[in-house]
Amino acid sequence: MKRHHLLFSTIAVAACLAGCGGSSRPVSSPAAGQSTESVFERVSPSVVAILNDDTAQREEEAKQAMREIGLEQHAPKKVVDVSLRKEPTPHGTGFLVEGGMIITAAHVIHSPEQLKITTKRGQTVDAKLVHIDEVRDVALLEPQSKLEGVPPLSLAETNPTPGRRVWALGHTGAGLWALSWGVSEGITSGIVEMLGAKLLLFDAPVYPGFSGGPVITLDGAGKPTVVGVNHAILFTGGLTPVASISSASSIADIKEVVARRPAALEPKLAAFAKTHLTSSRAELFVTKNLSVHKDPQMLTTAAIIGNERSIEPGVDDVARVPVVAMLFGLPKGKQDVTFELLDPDDAVIETATKHVTVSDFERVAFATADFRFEPKVSGRYDVLAKVANKVIGRTDVWIEDPDDDDQPIDDEDQDDFEDGEPRVDVVVASYGRDDPFALGGIRSGWVEWRYPRRVGFTWYARGSRGWSGTNVAISAFVLDEAGKIVGRGVGCVNPEVRPERTWQCSGTGGTPLLTKEGRYDVVFAMNDRPIAVWPMEAMVRTSPGAGSALDKWMQDLKKQHTLKKHKPTIAPTPKPKAPDAPKTPAKPPPKPAPTKP
Repeated sequence: MKRHHLLFSTIAVAACLAGCGGSSRPVSSPAAGQSTESVFERVSPSVVAILNDDTAQREEEAKQAMREIGLEQHAPKKVVDVSLRKEPTPHGTGFLVEGGMIITAAHVIHSPEQLKITTKRGQTVDAKLVHIDEVRDVALLEPQSKLEGVPPLSLAETNPTPGRRVWALGHTGAGLWALSWGVSEGITSGIVEMLGAKLLLFDAPVYPGFSGGPVITLDGAGKPTVVGVNHAILFTGGLTPVASISSASSIADIKEVVARRPAALEPKLAAFAKTHLTSSRAELFVTKNLSVHKDPQMLTTAAIIGNERSIEPGVDDVARVPVVAMLFGLPKGKQDVTFELLDPDDAVIETATKHVTVSDFERVAFATADFRFEPKVSGRYDVLAKVANKVIGRTDVWIEDPDDDDQPIDDEDQDDFEDGEPRVDVVVASYGRDDPFALGGIRSGWVEWRYPRRVGFTWYARGSRGWSGTNVAISAFVLDEAGKIVGRGVGCVNPEVRPERTWQCSGTGGTPLLTKEGRYDVVFAMNDRPIAVWPMEAMVRTSPGAGSALDKWMQDLKKQHTLKKHKPTIAPTPKPKAPDAPKTPAKPPPKPAPTKP
């Protein structure tokens, strides 16, 4: 799949022309003679800077890091702060509206419990996150103290028509440079509907830190009104971006968020996750290259290399079929997983039962089987994974007859169709590739020092033949246990998906905002159609000795690992031997020559 990168998200669109989503009830023309300078002077007092003040957490993390790495012989003995500016800089922008709320962009919120807002006059107060909508990228904050000299802005009644003059305002606090309060001028191109959101497109340039700031137009009386919330910079064109256009959450979406109405896509994704995670399932790979280990947080991390589609018998005409299973939805504790190998006539050749222990906090387990047999015929052999005699996964491999000159038919997607539906396999991994096949950093959890917190992840997906469409975006939506979307990210966009071709895609997860420990589900969608789900778990790692459930679990795992690693081996008692024949005594070694003083 083709990928395009944004400043704040990842998507590719063409600039919208007149009539693509603009309101049928246009805003009246603005008063003439309004300069950008005068608009800035009138509107900027209503604009505030948004800061996620995590200074205390960074200091605590530095102390904890030194407690851990300080035990290593060659570890650093102190943490060195190389910040460009010692005072924390704002992460984005917001603005006050009638009713006393601050509106900003959702992706500006990193640490909801430590939000601060600073006015143009320099007043800084704490803020409380009241509501957040990750799909529409809008959040509502409540100042915890009265703001002085900050007049509220009015929200426009309708979307601006194409060609309308607009101004974008923001605080450019992000990056290596900080310009403080800024403004830019442009015209609107219209409204586009994209992945559950209605975006306003305009050509006024925006900068890092402008996110969450207002997009302003003037009504017929010359009064500034808000028509959007700065969202992202979109690139247009093909593989190589040829132009950029700014986007903002439209006034229609802003009002939906103010009214606390969830995106229409949310219940659809939640229902899909609930349906597909209620039973056990397995993804199977034919490979002997599986690596599973525990990371420093004692989470299982795995890597898989290779997925054989055909195998030729080796010595003595013996074929080897090594199988790896990723297991989902198994109950906690010990489980039996049975693998079956079937010949082309669906007769069972061999079975292997493996014992799997599903640990707390982990929603993906691994099991392997290694079949070695002498095939009677060449053809396609199936491998099944069963739990309680129920098939939870399957794959197949072609066993070749070395004496047969006929080549197997390349129908590698035969197993990718279930109930007539094309299939998509998704893995949350650090990286993935299709040819040669490899997945690394496979995991099903996050461990952080605290929540709420935004976390990151990457993923890899591959689809069978049978999918068709134009302008297809593959997105990852993260849902909490209540089915609320807490993050999304667009991995890739393809202008065309053809039914006779397979496809692959990788991307980031859009840094979901996790508010507490517990289960989270990553639902993947092609545009608005859910296609796959991956289970995740969020955990908090507290300071040593705090006695949390996670701390105790990690300590138990480390003890088990240490015992296995250093378990003493008991040598067998040697059998008594007959006395050896006497040996000729060896000659004593020659005396060393005297050395001179």
